[in-house]
Amino acid sequence: MMMLLLTAFTFAACSSDDDDSDNGVLISETELVGTWNMTQITVNGQSVPLNGNAYVTFNSDKTYHIVFMDYDYEGTWKLEGNTITGVTPDPVVETMRITSKSGKSVHIAYSNSDGKKMEINCTKR
Repeated sequence: MMMLLLTAFTFAACSSDDDDSDNGVLISETELVGTWNMTQITVNGQSVPLNGNAYVTFNSDKTYHIVFMDYDYEGTWKLEGNTITGVTPDPVVETMRITSKSGKSVHIAYSNSDGKKMEINCTKR
């Protein structure tokens, strides 16, 4: 399901998506756990309108829940450095690399095993 969400919403491609370095940006599991509102999504350089609720909740039991437009799905996650890897029941593997962090805001380079890529800005509730 996330893969479909990400088809329209998928975090836009960026030239550094294949870079495995953390660029000095790290986030702890304590910082990650909670609900993050998606404030901007860009796909191929084009902003995608966010109509209604768009958020992801990372739970301390290593599950996550995403709501975006007509999509509503769950999966499991793990955090390594600045990269969150999620797996949905489909299964789709999602990679969410935090490329910048400022206070309660992060910028994420997203990609998934279906080839979707996008850029997402999120703010923690």
